[in-house]
Amino acid sequence: MLGQRFSLIVVNSEESGVSEDGGEALATRLAGMAPERLAEEVISVWEEVIRLEEELASERQGRRALEMDFAALDQDGSTRARVVELEEELRVSESSVARLEARLANEKQRRADDEGGASRTVELQEENARLLRSEEEQVTLILDLESQLERLITEIEKLKNSSQ
Repeated sequence: MLGQRFSLIVVNSEESGVSEDGGEALATRLAGMAPERLAEEVISVWEEVIRLEEELASERQGRRALEMDFAALDQDGSTRARVVELEEELRVSESSVARLEARLANEKQRRADDEGGASRTVELQEENARLLRSEEEQVTLILDLESQLERLITEIEKLKNSSQ
């Protein structure tokens, strides 16, 4: 069973360019190893393969990025057009920001005026309450004066009647 596993390794190593003699030597060397040590070696080699594949993928990605950058530099005319387009977008955005800032200032002023109007409303309500109290006092005073006038008229009439 162990020999079959190593023959697979030998076959796979032959595909990757290892000679048949080297493959047999490898199979013999691996057959003499303890299973724990063999497992550690396989895991170590496997981790190294994974690391190398990650490095290869990273390098390929970096190469593609450089190729794209280079292609972008080759398309200088389109880059200039994009710069002009972006500058126009920036100008539109700046005018939009200015318009929104003006609206914000107007809204702040309106709210400040509303707050001032609210305090004015409170002042007017207090003035109205004061005027109502004053009116009540004046109505009471008028009613008192009317009753005193009626009493005086009655007294005058009594005096007039008694003097006749």
